[in-house]
Amino acid sequence: MFGPLRGRSEEMARALAVVRAAARYGRGGVLLVSGPAGIGKSALLSEVRRQSSALKLRVVGGKCDEIEQVSPGAPVIALLRSGRRPLLDASEYEEISAAASEPLLVAERIAARLAVAATAHPLVITLDDVQWVDRTSRFLLRALVSRLAGQPVVWVFAGRDSGLEGDLVCGDPILVEEIPLGPLDTTDLVAMAHDRLGRLPGTRARRFLDALDGSPLLATRLVDQLVRDTTGGGVDRMAAEFHASIAHRLAALPAAARDLVQLVAVAGGALPTWEAAGLLGAATGDAGVDGERVCGQAIDAGLLVVKGAALGFRHDLVEEAVHAAIDAGRRHGLHRALAAQCLAAGRVPMAAAHAREACSPGDTAAAALLISAAEALVDPNPAEAGECADLAFRTLRITQPEWQELSRRCLAVLCRTERAADAVAVADAIAAQAGDPDLVGEVEARVASALWFGGRVGELRARADRALRAVTLSPRVAARLRAARALADAGLARGDTALRHAEGALEEARLNGDREAVTSALWAAAVAAGNESRHLQALRHYQDMRSLGCTDHLADEIAELQSLDRHDHARALLRRLRPDTERVTDALPAVHRAQMWSDFHLGRLDDADATARALAELGLRLGTHLLVLDAFVVRAAVHLLRGDLPTAAAQLEQADGLTHIDDALRDPALAVMRGWLRAAQGDLRSAVDVLLPLLHDTGRAHPYRQLWPWWTGWFEELGSTPAGDDLTQLMAEAAHTTAARNPGVASFEGVALNLLGRRMRDLEMIERSAKLLAAGPRAVFRAGGADSLGRALLAAGRRTEGLEQLDHAWDEYHAIGAHHPRTAVQRAMREAGARRVKWCAVAAPDAGTPGLSRAEQRVAALIGAGHTNKSAAAELGISVNTIGTHLRAVFKKLNIQSRVQLANALHGHEETHRHPLCPLTKEQIP
Repeated sequence: MFGPLRGRSEEMARALAVVRAAARYGRGGVLLVSGPAGIGKSALLSEVRRQSSALKLRVVGGKCDEIEQVSPGAPVIALLRSGRRPLLDASEYEEISAAASEPLLVAERIAARLAVAATAHPLVITLDDVQWVDRTSRFLLRALVSRLAGQPVVWVFAGRDSGLEGDLVCGDPILVEEIPLGPLDTTDLVAMAHDRLGRLPGTRARRFLDALDGSPLLATRLVDQLVRDTTGGGVDRMAAEFHASIAHRLAALPAAARDLVQLVAVAGGALPTWEAAGLLGAATGDAGVDGERVCGQAIDAGLLVVKGAALGFRHDLVEEAVHAAIDAGRRHGLHRALAAQCLAAGRVPMAAAHAREACSPGDTAAAALLISAAEALVDPNPAEAGECADLAFRTLRITQPEWQELSRRCLAVLCRTERAADAVAVADAIAAQAGDPDLVGEVEARVASALWFGGRVGELRARADRALRAVTLSPRVAARLRAARALADAGLARGDTALRHAEGALEEARLNGDREAVTSALWAAAVAAGNESRHLQALRHYQDMRSLGCTDHLADEIAELQSLDRHDHARALLRRLRPDTERVTDALPAVHRAQMWSDFHLGRLDDADATARALAELGLRLGTHLLVLDAFVVRAAVHLLRGDLPTAAAQLEQADGLTHIDDALRDPALAVMRGWLRAAQGDLRSAVDVLLPLLHDTGRAHPYRQLWPWWTGWFEELGSTPAGDDLTQLMAEAAHTTAARNPGVASFEGVALNLLGRRMRDLEMIERSAKLLAAGPRAVFRAGGADSLGRALLAAGRRTEGLEQLDHAWDEYHAIGAHHPRTAVQRAMREAGARRVKWCAVAAPDAGTPGLSRAEQRVAALIGAGHTNKSAAAELGISVNTIGTHLRAVFKKLNIQSRVQLANALHGHEETHRHPLCPLTKEQIP
């Protein structure tokens, strides 16, 4: 732009108001500058940077490319080395760049560095062309904006798309100023011309300016031509002439230079200079091309420029004109060449992006590249891998000779990424076209995991049986199919039968020496053992699978570690699947389930509920209905513990609607939860009627037996009903069996002793159980142990000791938000003549303050006391991202925007009266 910035005084005033607020008051904000290409976004960003520097703010800036050219997250990471005073030195920058494959870790490190820098000087961080931000950079920006809410950091994002807030700002409690740029008035364009020419343009020139639809870019081009007395038409003619001029320049170039310009356009507008020659040779088939000479020709023609270490276009409109001039077939071919080159160089995300663009119906070459990229993405990015495999299969045509091989590769990826519905559809298509029984058997064995996660276990058994009836099956395929059938038996057959079938399938698989058959049979054996509460045995099977190189069931291994109270080991393994053990949308449904159960067992009910919601949404989309059932069960359990019975009932109704799941898998889970709900509603007789058949059917595998200990709160009450004595006896026997099958697990042994002691009214046994449970990791078990011991002590006339135990149980229940059992404990203490001040604080909170969950109160207390997100996470034993999630909710509910405001809010409550927001003592923090 020539001279001063014209026609943007209002926009600049709004932008500088946010910048000055950061400089004067330490308040951060987000500026979202949007508008079409050529409207002047970059010019406005440049002026914001200039005036911010004049206000003594520290300014850093960067720009995005259409397709990530260096590595995912590069635009954000590069910000740290921009400007005359980079935020990082070279060694620190290399350290963060090396961790680009772990975006959560990168986000934490960048946030920490920016927070330190902002403490010294308010920051202005600008990023241009965010419409081309890559997935990793988008995640980093969302995380950084959230993490630095309340810090004196002004984010300035410019892009073509409106509505950037929903993409980059996540509803955070931070000032967001949207600055859409529209066309300039003709008077502003005339002023621009005057700045450039030193005189006012004539009437004829003004007519051109008036016809430019307010585009600053086209205005500057016209003004350049005014010196040569250029004449022309309106906006449409100007655009046509512009495109024609670009096409003319392209045609005038030598063939290799023309190919290079087109390659840069297809590559996304920027191409690293050190790769240009190699990529050009791959795209044209001429390995001996002189890259330096060709680059010079394209630059001399005014089409390309060198931007740092990359070739790019001098403006977006030039790129668009070049891209528009490339016919579809040529464009697809260039994308294929780029995908192949990127795949060979190990830049898999970029290869996947180009392969997607290359795909057109029937293009087997592009489909092959896409499935290759998908196979490489399965572990680092399973969501992206699944999408690529699905697109690759839809690209193929059944009449093509490569269809069967590529479809089988798509099926393998879809199964591993838990896209159950898509996997079954692909398997059906392959089986319908296959004539070889071995091929049909391989497909049916492969799709077994998708059918299992989809809850279609009866169909799994029927399909395996049908394939096994073929008389010409090879031993290898037969072993795989028997392993698949054993998996179905784990969900349908009686416990001893399921275990026997799984062990037989495992023995056959080992005799055949087929690794896939062995891992499938180990999975079946692990599921059968876990359903029978033989968690040590199940864990050994999952570990055997991992020793064979199969990592597809790490989430199941984590679940067994959690069942055995080995939560530290489970968290360590979970970090392999998710570096920060946080809920990222790219994680597999099984990983969400592992995190959900971890939160639930450890009493983080808010987190468990949030993860369950994410799992239900993801599982319904992918067809993993068996995991969705888990999500509804956990959500129902969370709300039962909170005392929100209507919401719990609603969750069970949703679970009842999962008609795709076989009744043998769904009904036991629903029966357990319905019995719990009816007991909570006071309908004890109905609860017994629902639960008793489950416990009588001792031979049937019930994967939800881990929920039985949660019934300890109604043990005596259930026993007082008709047939209740049978129920409590069977519950005690089931708990004893589980403990015997898993020796040394404090939770199982403590629950077994607790139920037996209460049934026999043996106070010594109840005391022993309470000590075992108190040493365990499960908060509800600890509370339940103290609860039952306190009641037993009261019944024995030991009032002081009993109230002490009930006090402890109340605190445990309160800390995790289990309001329903907490209320029951409070009632028992009141009946014993006790009163506590803390009950009043809970019963009568300040009506003027929005209600925070218990987890949010703990986070608010620590942050208000001066903790950083990292130190608060260490104090509470949760991740930094979970702290950030809760802190955003606190800011929103309290209508505040900074940590200072939070501290003031807490201080104000302390001055008046004790409130749930007041900081907890360390003993109260679980």
